[in-house]
Amino acid sequence: MPVTQGAASASHEPSSPDRVAIASLNTAGNPRIADSLVAWARERAFDVLLLQEVGSGAHDGAAFAATLTARLGYDFVYAPAQRLDKSGTQGLAIVSRYPLDDIRTYPLTHHRLRFRSRCRIGLAATLKTNHGPVRVMNVHLDTRINSRDRLAQLEPLLAALTAVESPQIIGGDFNTMNIRWFRTMWPLPYGERQTSAVRTQLAGHGFHTPSTSGRPTIKFFGLPFRLDWIYLKGIQPLEWNVDDIPFTDHRGVWASVARSYPHAPLGD
Repeated sequence: MPVTQGAASASHEPSSPDRVAIASLNTAGNPRIADSLVAWARERAFDVLLLQEVGSGAHDGAAFAATLTARLGYDFVYAPAQRLDKSGTQGLAIVSRYPLDDIRTYPLTHHRLRFRSRCRIGLAATLKTNHGPVRVMNVHLDTRINSRDRLAQLEPLLAALTAVESPQIIGGDFNTMNIRWFRTMWPLPYGERQTSAVRTQLAGHGFHTPSTSGRPTIKFFGLPFRLDWIYLKGIQPLEWNVDDIPFTDHRGVWASVARSYPHAPLGD
């Protein structure tokens, strides 16, 4: 299925001259979330949104992303992960105040779960900021798999970033429940520390996250699960938080990062 890209922005002026504000949210395929997304992006002055589960059977993901970004005046790229019916797809979107370049998708290992098996992908793009390029990777990993398989799903995405010299951001829904799954069906709470396993793997590739503690990112009976993350390489966080967003079972995570990259501006 082809990638959809759109350039709706009339201006690429950053929200602040010394930062990039990036957020990640699993939209749960709910088209009613559009107004809340626009309000959240404007309130927090986000420059980049990484969105997962974009689209539903009744509302195609590419069309949703195009309409959303037209309201914001941003650019976007959308990659379908799966077809839900003859006309609708669901996938990942990167929405950006900056122009997007070098768009690539990465199919991830497919796991045959006993129910709700899904195709998983990573979606990468380069932000063409005034201070130089930033490579961004949007991810959505499988749910009921254990740490070894979760790290294996991440490996091709990290390998693709190995040769990238510019600053990098990996964000999305990592589905890091601290659970060991027996035959993908029966959870053993705290049988594995999947959050720590993923953090250690990313640290080995030079990535760090500012949100090592704080609120859960999924609204599930008050359980303290943190599924959604933003990891940084070559840039430093200034502030970060977890916000409640209506019409999804996830909370939104975001970070404001320093824009003073040690790289020449594009075009020099």
